[in-house]
Amino acid sequence: MPNKGDHNILVIEDNPGDFALVEEFLLEQIEAPIISHAQDYKAAKEILAHRDHPFDIILLDLSLPDKTGLPLIQEVIEIALNASVIVLTGYADFEFGVKSLSIGVSDYILKEEITSLSLYKSIVYSTERKKIISALEISEMRARSFAKQLNNVLEEERARIAREIHDEFGQQLSGLKMSLTSLKKNEGVRSDVAPIIDVIVADVNTSIQSLRQIANELRPVLIDKLGLFAAIEWLVSEFEKKTGISSRIYVDIDQPVINKMLEINIFRICQEALTNITKHAEATMVNFRIENNTQILTIRIIDNGKGIKASTLHNPLSMGLLNMRERANLIGAEINITSSFDKGTVIELIVSTNGKENINSRRSFSN
Repeated sequence: MPNKGDHNILVIEDNPGDFALVEEFLLEQIEAPIISHAQDYKAAKEILAHRDHPFDIILLDLSLPDKTGLPLIQEVIEIALNASVIVLTGYADFEFGVKSLSIGVSDYILKEEITSLSLYKSIVYSTERKKIISALEISEMRARSFAKQLNNVLEEERARIAREIHDEFGQQLSGLKMSLTSLKKNEGVRSDVAPIIDVIVADVNTSIQSLRQIANELRPVLIDKLGLFAAIEWLVSEFEKKTGISSRIYVDIDQPVINKMLEINIFRICQEALTNITKHAEATMVNFRIENNTQILTIRIIDNGKGIKASTLHNPLSMGLLNMRERANLIGAEINITSSFDKGTVIELIVSTNGKENINSRRSFSN
């Protein structure tokens, strides 16, 4: 007895005999399925473009008159919307089957092995898998949205604390310094007290510098005043002063205009990268390179340290690397981290500056 359930199926098959067999199998297992037929890719594209109700399943023959193989699969997946694509083929090519699954096909069935039951099972499994994947994608989108909002709140709080440190504590210390200087000039102060006042003033100056440093690390003033690239140059300069590691920086003359939250996240990734180098790399040289090419900003941070162990590089719980990857995800960027033993590490951040699309780059970089 046929199984109940709403199934809207598009069969893309140029062989009338194969289509008739597939249709018979579907009717045998499914009660009243809605079956549409396209004999080539062009017809399938037309049907998918003008269909009022989306298809649940697309059964795809790999050898059509106007398109075949992987290009056909890629094109159909692109226009299939939320339909699960099941490939039906006469070619028993295992590697090709694995490749097709890796690019988004739900299942891969050999025509000579197909039965009504195996076809029905594939349809049911593919449909349920699609539902689970859709639910996971929605859940991930919500998590990403929450993470982005949380990140924005944290950055706003950092900025507020930095302002209070700079304005409140900084002004109080500056006032204290002025009072001590005035006290020293007072004629009633003993001569042996003046050196003590000088020491206190020096300590106050040190405290003022420390406060400015803390405020800058919380929220660099240069980002708000001069933008991302000046802030990164400052970051690299401070890194060299603190660590003694020789640092070189190249910034492309063509600097794109970037929104503030994108600037902050790029800066934080660079900050985290330099922090990791300080803690773990044992490097003597760091090269920083920033290039802008057709709305794609590429930042490369290269050190000559001891490298990152493979177990650490691929450890999802490695906090420094995780922070960089999560921030890259928040801004739709791609981050590539490659490392070799005793040859250092390359961190490559690729960011779209048009604010509209995520990066999906396959470019590689080597020392």
